[in-house]
Amino acid sequence: MQKMFFSLLMAVCLVGYLYAPSDSFAMLQKLSQEQKDEAIKFGKRSVKTDVPEFIKDWSVDNGKNGFAFITTEFLALAFAARQAALQSSELNNFDIEDTLAKSSGKLVFQVSLLGNSETFSKDYTAVLRVGDKTFPSTYWNNPPAEAYGDGKTKPDFQAASDFYFPSEGIDPNSTLTLAVQDKEGKDVAKFLFNLSKIR
Repeated sequence: MQKMFFSLLMAVCLVGYLYAPSDSFAMLQKLSQEQKDEAIKFGKRSVKTDVPEFIKDWSVDNGKNGFAFITTEFLALAFAARQAALQSSELNNFDIEDTLAKSSGKLVFQVSLLGNSETFSKDYTAVLRVGDKTFPSTYWNNPPAEAYGDGKTKPDFQAASDFYFPSEGIDPNSTLTLAVQDKEGKDVAKFLFNLSKIR
């Protein structure tokens, strides 16, 4: 049951990005035509792969301490191709360019955390730490948490938050830490991403 809920949560996050306004995607670098083709092929051949496995290379799983993934150009395009294939369709040139245009200039992370109330994450923000530099999120979205587990044990709520950062000034080959913080600025969860290994 928990795995099913988790899969649904990740699918909802990714589908939301396909239809989001142009300020809602992440981008690490401009894709070449070869990389675009590779992303589309990856998405089309992954129609039977469940969402957690599909986004594995873009995610950090810290167990009960949280789960996070980054939406890159490659992942956004691959997921769009996967969704089209599930509907026995293919992306046209407009779909491809529209998906990539929405990726311009941003890094977007989706984070899933466990807590003890529907509103436990409502004041959370995040920062990126890259070497000795810290980049605050410019926008974040913390919808109410959903019931989690059997309702008898704590934590019994799971929240899915989005954190947005400008990509300017962040080396796409760097290793960075995404730190989710409470309203006092205290770290409540940390996720280490090696951008050089993420497509």
